[in-house]
Amino acid sequence: MVNKYTLVIKNLTGAPQNYSFFSANPVISGSATGPIWSNVLKAANNTPDGGTATLEVWHNYYAVCGSFDGDPATGAKVSIGKSVGITLGTETALGSTIALTVVDGSACDLGPPTDPGNGKIGNFQLTTGGKFTFQDAKNNNLLVGIGTSKDGNVASALGTFIPMPSSTYQIQPSVIYYVCCGSKFEVGAAVKVEQMGKTLSVNFDLRKTNSVTVNHDAHQNFVFA
Repeated sequence: MVNKYTLVIKNLTGAPQNYSFFSANPVISGSATGPIWSNVLKAANNTPDGGTATLEVWHNYYAVCGSFDGDPATGAKVSIGKSVGITLGTETALGSTIALTVVDGSACDLGPPTDPGNGKIGNFQLTTGGKFTFQDAKNNNLLVGIGTSKDGNVASALGTFIPMPSSTYQIQPSVIYYVCCGSKFEVGAAVKVEQMGKTLSVNFDLRKTNSVTVNHDAHQNFVFA
């Protein structure tokens, strides 16, 4: 089985286009959270007419922590300070549990995974310590979430949020990915799909394939090939 999703956009519009790819928000349950942000996985700016833009997302998942470089509501970028490989829960085994600590109220750290932990089916579990406040996390733009990586060297954030203290989360990655055409974005930018321009959603489970090709036609429509 291929261990990745592939989404290919063929630009047939007659002009260069800016494409941005991102995941739907992860499903987060358990403790309360504030806003959950998707993060741009790839920015294919100025893709020429007749060219292609390709997103590959590997099914290697990581707990991530770090900080935004500003207010995520204004499109701030994520800076991942640490990533730890995790296992999602299945029908026969529980997923990883990861503990988040915050040092001096201003910096995140992740402990080693407990496997098996208490992650439900399709989830991993994240717990947070009590030696910080939500205001600490907000003032310092701290983040936690889930990311992906091909080889473990650099994890790309799929979805992130500001952590609450003394909390327990179940985090499940989405099988839905988006491509947006229009404005230029940087990789790692915090985005919400409802605030984007012309957007197409691709649900890999519903399409029953790990590889999807879409034509962006001369009428500016996205058409599955």
